[in-house]
Amino acid sequence: MLVPWGVHQYSSGTAQAVMDYTEPGARLIYSCSWHISRDGKDIYSWKLKTLAKIFGPLSRFFRLVELDDQDEACKRIFESDSKWTVVRGGDLEEGKSQGLPVWSRHVGDPILKSNLTRRVDFALFKVAAIENDKLIHEAPAIVSCQMSSALEHLRKPWI
Repeated sequence: MLVPWGVHQYSSGTAQAVMDYTEPGARLIYSCSWHISRDGKDIYSWKLKTLAKIFGPLSRFFRLVELDDQDEACKRIFESDSKWTVVRGGDLEEGKSQGLPVWSRHVGDPILKSNLTRRVDFALFKVAAIENDKLIHEAPAIVSCQMSSALEHLRKPWI
């Protein structure tokens, strides 16, 4: 988990240490929030953009959180040759598993609109990603498979 707590490069330091000390060819699974973009094609809500714009500098000023360091950590991961996956989660809730979350390459895709995943299913997705080679060099954004946006998307016959 690339947690941006504090202002001592915890996210980038953790990512770099993992890459430096794992065996070549190891399968690496990282996780972070939706504000990370691999290719710049994500479409963020005004709420998330406003929150990041206000909360980012304010939390840095109070030395609580360093969102830019999470960006730096993911930049290093994306540029590495390791077999990585960066799982991006939105809002989390507690509760019993609802099953393996659905995912998309880009925040803003209709399937992710509900923006809610059970914490246990977030973990389930990370564990499943270890054995899913299709997720190597992907940064999937996930949402619960039982959320209305996921169910609506899965009902469409062209998918």
